[in-house]
Amino acid sequence: VIKRWHDAAVKHKAMLLLNIQPGRADFLDEVKHLEKWRKYPDVGAALAPEWAVGKGQVPGRVFGHTTGGKLNEVAAYLSQLTVANNLPEKVMVFHQLHVTIVAKPKDLKRHPGVVYINSVDGIGSPGAKVATFRGVMRTRPSYVHAGFKLFYAEDVAAGKRLMTAKEVLRLTPQPEYILFE
Repeated sequence: VIKRWHDAAVKHKAMLLLNIQPGRADFLDEVKHLEKWRKYPDVGAALAPEWAVGKGQVPGRVFGHTTGGKLNEVAAYLSQLTVANNLPEKVMVFHQLHVTIVAKPKDLKRHPGVVYINSVDGIGSPGAKVATFRGVMRTRPSYVHAGFKLFYAEDVAAGKRLMTAKEVLRLTPQPEYILFE
């Protein structure tokens, strides 16, 4: 399955982000498991902390969480992999549904060869999404790029409409990465 998606990305000169929803597993173990693909110059990582749950918890029934330190472990690994294999910078997206999903975000440090994107994934009305974005951006380290996610079905169901491009691009800081799902 990954090969099929990677072939499509190569054909279209795109980047493939392999998204990790770890459940009760560790992010770093899951990222390392896909090392074969991480060695390609056009394959980045996306991490979904809301799916990182504790012992006895069920993903999807409770929101998981992570820490800046756990994200930093993944970034350090990606940095080592990038340097050792003479690869271009790796993108590391981490999704954030709510400000509490990533504790101690300042523990995420800069690493050579890694570019961070904090994609704010709040679901709901435009007002609720903007409030979540502002809250997350207040805790974001300055070297982490701003991202924003729009959900075609969930945002409309919860908030009655999808935000417009103009509304998203008026956010401060302006998102450099926008994901539609």
